[in-house]
This record gives sequence, structure tokens and C-alpha cells, in this order.
Amino acid sequence: MSRCPATLLLMTALTLCTAATASAQGRPLNPFGRQNLIFGSLLPGVRTTVSRLDAANAGQFEVRGQRLTEVEIDLTLPAALTSTSGRTLPLEFGPADGGISSTAVIGASTAFDPRVPVRWRLSTNGRAYVFLGGSAVPGPNQAGGTYTATVVLTVAYTGN
Repeated sequence: MSRCPATLLLMTALTLCTAATASAQGRPLNPFGRQNLIFGSLLPGVRTTVSRLDAANAGQFEVRGQRLTEVEIDLTLPAALTSTSGRTLPLEFGPADGGISSTAVIGASTAFDPRVPVRWRLSTNGRAYVFLGGSAVPGPNQAGGTYTATVVLTVAYTGN
């Protein structure tokens, strides 16, 4: 049985609303990926799940902005990982696969559904930390190889 190494790469995107920027006194939002979501070596037909609380393998983002302002965080999640030859490996994200916190402590994060935008108030130091778990679901005849995909995090001030 061959193993399929798989990594879900994190990328960030930045979206600012003009009115929200003004309410945040001109401080831009700065989101960035801290750690990739890593599924590791997979076996055909064997589902592999990474918890949002898994510090070694969960995806991690950091958002920096104006302290104590509300932001909306939206994750664009891929339906599958893709190999360089175009083969796909299905992914699933559930209602508690997202986590968000005012600190970088993964165990202190509050669960949320990463398929739905979430609103969060930045901490007193202007930070939010987003954690992402999920499941890779290789088929019984999944071909070996390296599979990757991109998660896009979009964040905007809400004006609140």
C-alpha cells in the first residue's frame, strides 16, 4: 500500500473596507500564515483528521490590526488537494474545525465553523490567531504522490 504525502498550504489575502479602515484610525490589517495544515503521509482509503488543537499540524494564521476593533474573518477552503499531475484528494471541514483566540495559545481557542465567516474583536495588542483543522479523505485507489491546496484567509474591519 503506498503512502500519499499531503500538505495543505496556507496563503493569506487581505480585504479592507473603506469605511472600516476609517473607523480603525487608518491602521491596516496584516494577516499572515504562521503554519501550514499538514496531513502527513496518508494511506489509500484511510481518512486522516487533524484537530484544530493539534499544535504540530493544525494550520495557523495571525491577524494584526487596530486594537479592540472588530474584524470579520472569512476562510476560502478547498474541496480537495491536487497533485502536480492533476489527481485530486477530497478534503472535509466540519463545524468545529476552526479555532480563534486573542493569544497564540492553541488550547485557548474558541471553536467556530471555518466554512462560515466569523466576527472577532482584536485583543488589546491588536491581534487574533486563527487555527484550522480538517480531514483528508483519500479513496481506496488513491494514487501516491504529493498533494497540495491553498486556503485563503480574508479579513476586514467591520466598523464596530
